[in-house]
This record gives sequence, C-alpha cells and structure tokens, in this order.
Amino acid sequence: MTDNSYANECIKCTVKSCKHHNEDKNYCSLDTICVGTHEPHPTEQRCVDCESFETKA
Repeated sequence: MTDNSYANECIKCTVKSCKHHNEDKNYCSLDTICVGTHEPHPTEQRCVDCESFETKA
C-alpha cells in the first residue's frame, strides 16, 4: 500500500484514480514526478502525460 497522506503543494493533481493522489487536498503525494509526451512534437496540453501515474489497486 502506498502512503499518499503527504501533499506536495508544488504538484497539483486531480487524477483520483492514481495511487499517488492525495484525495484530501488534490495534490500529488510524490516528491517529484516525470512529465512526458506520447507525441513527437506536442502542440496541445492533452499530448502531455504524467509518466509517474500508477493505477490505484
């Protein structure tokens, strides 16, 4: 089980299905995240991904 009670107030997050999501405050519980893309040359916000995402069990 992951401890997601910590809220890193530098990383806002609303993805409730991620196991790193702090549900009380809508922040990520990780110290750092990795942001990536699935496009060779992203031009829109939807082309960018949080690569630290893990599905809640």
